[in-house]
Amino acid sequence: QAQAFAKAARLLDEARTSEIGDIAAYAQALSFNRTLWTVLQADLADRDNPLPDDLKAQLMSLSIFVDRRTIEAQAYPDQTRLTALIDIDRDMAAGLFATG
Repeated sequence: QAQAFAKAARLLDEARTSEIGDIAAYAQALSFNRTLWTVLQADLADRDNPLPDDLKAQLMSLSIFVDRRTIEAQAYPDQTRLTALIDIDRDMAAGLFATG
C-alpha cells in the first residue's frame, strides 16, 4: 500500500511539473490516484476491517476531500491543483512505510 501511494504521488508530481498541455499525463495521474483512493474507501467500509473506528472515520473523511479535489482538478485542469493531492499521498506513503 505504501508503494501505491508513493507511485500516485510520483505520477501526480510528474504531471504537475510536466510541460503545460500534457493533459494525458495529468489525466492518467488523476485516474490512478482516484482508483487508489476508491480501493481504500472500499477497504475502510468493509466490516471486517480491523482498524479502530475513529481511524477509519478520519481516513474516510480524508478520502472524501481527495475525491472533491480530484473532481475539481478534472473539471478545471490546472497543475497547481495537484499539490494537495501529492502532499496527502506522500504523507500516506510515509505513514504506511513507517508502520509496515
